[in-house]
Amino acid sequence: MKIKNIKWLLTLLILPFLAACSWEDLPAYEDAEITGVQFYTRWASSTQTDPITGEPVVKEQRLNSTATINSEEGTISVNITVPAVSNTFPADARAACSLDKLWAQVSLSTAARLTPIEGSKPLGTPDNFTQPRKYSVMAADGTTKVWTITVAQFNK
Repeated sequence: MKIKNIKWLLTLLILPFLAACSWEDLPAYEDAEITGVQFYTRWASSTQTDPITGEPVVKEQRLNSTATINSEEGTISVNITVPAVSNTFPADARAACSLDKLWAQVSLSTAARLTPIEGSKPLGTPDNFTQPRKYSVMAADGTTKVWTITVAQFNK
């Protein structure tokens, strides 16, 4: 039997299994929650370069933070502490760390999607957290909730 014929035979055997799966059987999650938030600072390394491009390697340091999440009001108040200088977090990177250029990461409800609103930047890009930042979270069933993240304290 030729390989081409084997491929067709396998496709015909798998087809009933694919037809048995239905997206409608999946639950439509209704939660539009932010369940956690973390902050990072990034900088170009002065000692490491990419071997291909020759550009400085981007380094990252997670900042210590505690968040108070008020699900009912859709607010998150965060206290951030910049870690001490270490062999992986140089003094110049620590000195440059500020609220006006932080990267945020959030944990969301299952199958929810987050969209920045009212001038907030997309997560994964630096944003200015000297002011409250707003995000719309949409649950899988279409339920939408607006969240506001505010940095209450920034300790360096």
